[in-house]
Amino acid sequence: MNFPGKEKLKKKWNNYRKPSMYEKGYRAKFDQGYEKEKDSYQRYQSVIKRKIEVESDIAYEKGLAVESRERDQELTKQLKENKYLFEEPCVILNPYGRTPLCAYVMFWTEEPCAVQFMVKGKTKEADICEKIVTLENWHRVPVYGLYPEMENEVKLEMIDKSGKVIAEKKLMILTDKLPDSMNDLVQVKKKTEKSAMKLILAVGKSMPYPAAFDEQGDIRYMMRFRPRGYGFFPVANDRFIVMERQTLLPTPLIPHSTQMYEMDYLGRVYRTYYVPNGIHHDVCEMTPGGNLLVASNSQCGHVEDCIAEVNRETGKIEKVLDMREIFGTAYRDRTNWVHINSLDYDSSKKQVYFSARNIHTIGCIDWKKDKLKWILGEKNMWKERPFSKKLLSTPENMPWHFQQHSAKLIRENLDGREDTIHIMIFDNHWHVRRKNKFFDNDEQSYVTIYTIDEKKKKAWIEKRFGGIKSKITSNGILCAEKRRLFYMGGFLAYPENYDNRGGYIYEFDYDTGCALNEYSLRYYFFRAYELRMNMQDLSKAMDLYEEPCVGWLQPFERWEEPVSRPEKKTSEAPIQCKQERIRLRLEDQNLQIKSRDHLIEQVVVKGKRNTYQKDFRNPPREQDLAAEMEYYVSIPLYNLSDDTYEVYVRFGGELYDSGEAFTIHSRR
Repeated sequence: MNFPGKEKLKKKWNNYRKPSMYEKGYRAKFDQGYEKEKDSYQRYQSVIKRKIEVESDIAYEKGLAVESRERDQELTKQLKENKYLFEEPCVILNPYGRTPLCAYVMFWTEEPCAVQFMVKGKTKEADICEKIVTLENWHRVPVYGLYPEMENEVKLEMIDKSGKVIAEKKLMILTDKLPDSMNDLVQVKKKTEKSAMKLILAVGKSMPYPAAFDEQGDIRYMMRFRPRGYGFFPVANDRFIVMERQTLLPTPLIPHSTQMYEMDYLGRVYRTYYVPNGIHHDVCEMTPGGNLLVASNSQCGHVEDCIAEVNRETGKIEKVLDMREIFGTAYRDRTNWVHINSLDYDSSKKQVYFSARNIHTIGCIDWKKDKLKWILGEKNMWKERPFSKKLLSTPENMPWHFQQHSAKLIRENLDGREDTIHIMIFDNHWHVRRKNKFFDNDEQSYVTIYTIDEKKKKAWIEKRFGGIKSKITSNGILCAEKRRLFYMGGFLAYPENYDNRGGYIYEFDYDTGCALNEYSLRYYFFRAYELRMNMQDLSKAMDLYEEPCVGWLQPFERWEEPVSRPEKKTSEAPIQCKQERIRLRLEDQNLQIKSRDHLIEQVVVKGKRNTYQKDFRNPPREQDLAAEMEYYVSIPLYNLSDDTYEVYVRFGGELYDSGEAFTIHSRR
């Protein structure tokens, strides 16, 4: 209703209005340039990706996807040309150079048959048995579960179409010693029953390499590829997504990966995905084999604050949701205000479930409408409107979670009801990042399973399993059929109380809550999972994507300012690096330059006709969290015109000549 003096009265009211609890600490600087930059990914993707060839003396490294394709084709050719027989098969240990405790056993049979193998364990329950059920003539049997530094006995059986074993073969496969850093990785602290998991895979954080161990604590799998500290993210077909640790993007806090790989457990890389604003903490499939949801960054006032949908086939970012669009100014009092650390998706409801560590909250978003459906967190944090209306109702005195991780939708129906869902979280029960006066100082961390009635907006704790305090990372795994719950404590808060060990894993009886088996790990880890090999997938040649590398990176932009070749070389720049002052390399169609975090301010490539530049000065570094980190920044070359370019790099406000050049030709 309008009336005379309404605006004047409204202004007076706003002057006396008590600020909302959510507005405390918010500063307008967080949103400077946001309207201009919020859709920057669309600008990056509007660049035409020309098919080019690059000539240069700069060191060239094949991308992992290309390298895997070539090696896979070599193995296929070797098998077909040599036609090894079952009686004298070809055994190739570590076939792709990344899995020293795996082997291919290759041979040909005149009649199509299935194959099964058994790796003899130190005990009967440690035997690894698998079967390839498809009937084939050409066989690539992926054997895993070998012990390190040992002659392993492997029993191979050929099975005809009627299911009868028609031939047997005993093999002895000798493996090498693992790196010393893998010594004493696992200590079995308690063992009372057979585990529900044959092998437990621990990945990320300070783990030297991803590794899996059996019930006796023996390492039976290792991958000589160290990913970014967030580890592996399982997807369909028993493959996983993993983030590159050497090619990163500077942010105000810590740098984030700009490329991720789809891999299998033999170490084959099927595809590289580029994500321009970086990825962190979590990746999940929206449907099996479908698009990916990734935790990303706005790079505009905040970090670790966005959810992006990546097209599985093209790498195109279909959508980005910035959490400021969900929470407004609420709790936006710092650069890393929300800290998204896990994602999950319900394809039937088109809903995203997320964990926001730095506001002690898990929540649900309607992905089609970008609307917050509900939140679950300490009720005093959300007691005011409008979020009080989104807060799920909970029983009186229900314990809350604090700085939680790994909020995942449980696909099994645990209570037989059709109107409820179940979400499992790892409640680290820690509150250093955002203090909460209602924190209860509980000395344990927990795997908590919530039951949620989304229609009635109610939630309650279904089960809660406590263990040694793990202050960050960590996850829970439910083996519903076997009635077991795994507490994967990845980052012990007080390692000095536990022989300076980093992680601790419990296997609980789901019904009684009794800890059946316990393992102590030498290192911190991000998450742990059951290692499951897809024998049918691994036994075949790679199903190649048309394009091994998809997606977009932040590209070079045309630079109209006149520039001359700098007099000083990069070797004269006042910078210090651990190994070398600066290093250039070419990978796929990208120019990559290595230095310490935020030292590279600008990269200029000067051609005879055009000059381009990529500016890394924004956003500036706020803290020295990554000051000593050395990594590559990666800039695509596909939008540069045909020409010969010299490469200059700006440090400390001054441009230096790298002494390197490259020539681009259009590929015909």
